[in-house]
Amino acid sequence: MKFNRLATRILAVVISLLVAAVGGIAFFSMSRGGDALAESAEQYEIALAESLSYQLEATFNRFDGILKALSALVTTRFSSPPSVDAVDIVVPQFGAQNGKFMTDLGVQSPETRSLFVVFNPEIYGTEKTFLTGFERTGQDSMFMFIDGKDVSAADLIDRNNPETAWLWAPLDTGAAYWGDIRISEGGEEVVTYSQPILLEGKIPAVAVMTFSFDFVRELLNSIKIHDTGYAFLLNRDLKYLHHPTLSFDGPGFREVVDGSFAKFADGIVNDKKGRISYLWGGVPKTMSYWTLENGYVVFAAADVNESLAAVGSMRRAVYVGIAAILVVASTVVLIFSRSLARPLRAVADRALYVAESGDLSAAVEVRT
Repeated sequence: MKFNRLATRILAVVISLLVAAVGGIAFFSMSRGGDALAESAEQYEIALAESLSYQLEATFNRFDGILKALSALVTTRFSSPPSVDAVDIVVPQFGAQNGKFMTDLGVQSPETRSLFVVFNPEIYGTEKTFLTGFERTGQDSMFMFIDGKDVSAADLIDRNNPETAWLWAPLDTGAAYWGDIRISEGGEEVVTYSQPILLEGKIPAVAVMTFSFDFVRELLNSIKIHDTGYAFLLNRDLKYLHHPTLSFDGPGFREVVDGSFAKFADGIVNDKKGRISYLWGGVPKTMSYWTLENGYVVFAAADVNESLAAVGSMRRAVYVGIAAILVVASTVVLIFSRSLARPLRAVADRALYVAESGDLSAAVEVRT
């Protein structure tokens, strides 16, 4: 019984020391590792939003190059704004002489659906629309000539008509304009992009293109963030251009979920990039965002529990490791407990003998 009590005590001391040492180190490492994983998840989501913005920006820059080339064509042909008396002649001539150049510009981008120049009705009157360009119904179809005969010049400069903002907005601001999503006559989602053409400090014309929005949806739909995360896109007014469940015609970012996102809106507009955290149905969520040059904002939305799923795996691995160490250590101590206890027991027995017999010559002989 003495042996058993001594071995048990040795085992208890060894296991206690192991638990304190291994457990302390493990939980410290787990805490630091969890923080590192959380930081890595945040950096990944922000980097993903940034990467998506660059991919979209690359295509939008191509559109910008197309309109700049079209504007340069106009300013090369007209060193000064065409006179009001001659515009009815020179615009059709311009279209006929430069049709191939314009269609070649259009085919450079498979997303292009129309490319044209419209001359300013505020300079050239509203009785007739002076427009020349080309359009097509799809990527594989031919570009067809358009002249604007069926377009009302008065409607084009009606500031109360948002559908023609692609013309009057550049005239008012002198800056490029990105329109909203609309459905083309062919049933395709398209966006209008326009730039003012400057001559002698005036804006005699505007270069315009429309492009298919499908490439945006294809890119963002291809993104999978963890298990249930997704990417989406807002315009400069924080209206939804692309979202798995929300549409442009529905409530905007400030209005959804009973306005619970409104508190984040100003920060998104002002900060241009960042990450916000919120609760959705009691579940912690995050949205990382990055603003493009044209004012569009791309988001990477993620579930925090999914983002930090590796932390749970790490904890389980630590628990299993601690348990394995304790099992191995306990087994070793049990195997060698007899060897550890035998010398101590022999010394104790011999000391008792010396005390009872007074024989100081007694020796302790024991093998461990």
